[in-house]
Amino acid sequence: MIIPKDNALKYLFAFKDGKIKKGLGIDCGLDKNLVYKKGSFTICVGMDNVGKTNFMMWYFLVLSVKHNLKWCIWSGENSEGQLKRDLIQMYSQKKLVDLTKTQIKEYNDKVSEWFTFVDNKKLYSHTELIRIFEKEKCDACLIDPFTGLNHNRSVNQYERNYLICNDIRNFCNNTGKAVYVNTHPMTEAARRVYPPNHTLASYIQPCRKSDVEGGQVFANRCDAFISIHRYINHPDLWMMTEVRIEKIKDKLTGGEPTLDEPLRFDYNFGMGFTLGGVNPLNK
Repeated sequence: MIIPKDNALKYLFAFKDGKIKKGLGIDCGLDKNLVYKKGSFTICVGMDNVGKTNFMMWYFLVLSVKHNLKWCIWSGENSEGQLKRDLIQMYSQKKLVDLTKTQIKEYNDKVSEWFTFVDNKKLYSHTELIRIFEKEKCDACLIDPFTGLNHNRSVNQYERNYLICNDIRNFCNNTGKAVYVNTHPMTEAARRVYPPNHTLASYIQPCRKSDVEGGQVFANRCDAFISIHRYINHPDLWMMTEVRIEKIKDKLTGGEPTLDEPLRFDYNFGMGFTLGGVNPLNK
């Protein structure tokens, strides 16, 4: 179907008049580089055990607190209980064991207003998850991780990944719901360490867009691309989470790549992230 030539005028006039809203921020330095946008498709990559899921769930939580966004989460590697434990600890900024059962119930009720979880006791194909996301009353969804999906093995990996990304892209366009996908890097990326003359000599380097297991297709099809890294064995830096925004497709509605220097968040022992000493949940 050919789009009528005047179809875009409504958007163009609204943009000229400043009526096209920018994405939603979380009141910290991250807002310069990354904002939530309705109907966007975001890829996140990072090595295992660096805290991809933890950081993204914290980001979702802050967006919910500030903008009342609702999320549907499928996590093949974490149970609902584990994820809610982490959300409650980040929201309360206290260890779960230090809360009373009454407080835990209250926090669970509040978190449950924002987050619903897909049962991870079975394998889902991407089409099955999309059908679940379509029915759920939510603003955004998480697939964590991409490699945990029940893939169609009858087609080659490159073609399969393109088909999946195209289906996710169409879902975002048709529903206005945002989708975030956590991914793992290729094995080769884990072998790329800093050289001997570097201050981080022998430590694994952060992931790049091209490192995603499955190829460049993910970076090509997404609206935003996030790389998360932590030097987990470093005696001084293990608590620091580096966040790199590698791609922002539409910069005019908010966000821009971080370029040379990453954003450095303090992990705070899992009690919620701070950037430059600022916890946006306290603002």
